[in-house]
Parts: sequence; C-alpha cells; structure tokens
Amino acid sequence: MSLVLRETLLASKESILNKEHNLWMGYSHGNKWFTLENIRLLIDFGVTYTKKSFLIWIPSRLYSTNFKYIENESRAKSLRLAFELGDKMRKEIENIVAQLPEEQREKVIISSYEESFTLKFFAQREILMKEFSKQLKFYELIIEIANDILEVRGRTISKDRAESIALYTLQELPLFLDGVSKIGEGTIHTVIIYPGLGKLDQLVKSIKEGAEFAVLREQLQITNKTGIADVQQR
Repeated sequence: MSLVLRETLLASKESILNKEHNLWMGYSHGNKWFTLENIRLLIDFGVTYTKKSFLIWIPSRLYSTNFKYIENESRAKSLRLAFELGDKMRKEIENIVAQLPEEQREKVIISSYEESFTLKFFAQREILMKEFSKQLKFYELIIEIANDILEVRGRTISKDRAESIALYTLQELPLFLDGVSKIGEGTIHTVIIYPGLGKLDQLVKSIKEGAEFAVLREQLQITNKTGIADVQQR
C-alpha cells in the first residue's frame, strides 16, 4: 500500500513529484487517520519525493492548548500531558524511521514545536495575533476553523472556547505561510503533505494570494514559496 498525490495548493503536482521542494509533515494526534501504518506511508512518501530532507513536525507543548480548552484539564496538567504525548510521538516516529534504508533515514529531520522557533517565526506569529485581535475578516476565518475543531471533538461551541482553541492555529500558521526549519539546520521545508485539504489550507492560500489580505501579507514579509499537498491511500 502507498499514498498518491491527489490535490495541491500553491505548488504544482509536477513540482512535488519532480522533487523540487523540501517536504514536511505535521503529526496530528487529533486526526484518526494518523495510525502508525499511515504515518509510515506518509514518511515513505516524504523521503521519496523531497528535494533534500524531510522534516517531521511534532506539536508537543503546543498541544497543551487542546488539553486545556477541549479536554478542560488544568494548565499544569495540560502541559504535562502535551509533553508526554510529544515524547510518545517522537518515539513512534523514531521507530518507524529506524526501519528505513540508510539513504532515506539520513533525509529525516524530527522537530518539536519548540525546536522550530526562529526570530522570523516569532515576528510573524505576533503579527497574526495582532490581526486576530482586530476581530475582522481574519478573526472570522480563524474562528470558523476553531469551531470546526470543537464540533469534530463533540464539544459545546462558544465564543470564549473558540477564541482559546484559535491560539493553536495562530501558532502553527507561520509554518504554512513561510516554511519550517529545525534550529541548527539550514534547510527550510516549504511543502506540507497531509491527508485532505480544509479551511486552514484555504486561509493560507488567501493570505498568500488574496487581495483582501494584501496589507497583512506585506506586514508578514513572507519570503518562501510554500505549498500544501493532499495525499491519500491508493
């Protein structure tokens, strides 16, 4: 069994299949698609079609937002659970990567949320937070994404809870807009591979190309051409 490239945003299928981009994936604990077998398939696709290296991004501490505002855990317990989950994710991924041929294994970079901080990331995150605080179009689109997350998890939707969950999206958005790299590694990974496209992906496209976000785009000073690729089982 293998994965096939179904649909893309901001990067062509041909450019991905021709290995013109450094690819990356995010480990999504809340998505039931992410079984160990499917993660293995995603990694196989990534190391096969990436240009130089393939980055696997683990949310780790960032996931404490979900434990706090979806599962209603205390802040301290949410952090503990998030770090424990991040460690578990890393071990699972390391076990999968260890089974790859050496040539493919050497392409893999594993990075936690904390290990992907850069000065540019902080600056862009601050700009996005400020735009969110204005409660205009950007705010509405982010809240739609948050409401969808709450609905999928079977939680009661409220403005306060949605605004809290929105913090997760705001903190990962710079990676979609301008790529992700691990501290100490020079390669910026610009095309994410993921099962399916959704509202977050459309928002990324709007920010990068839409007239309504021209001012925000200029403020963000995006320098890298990024893309999103929908990969599914054959």
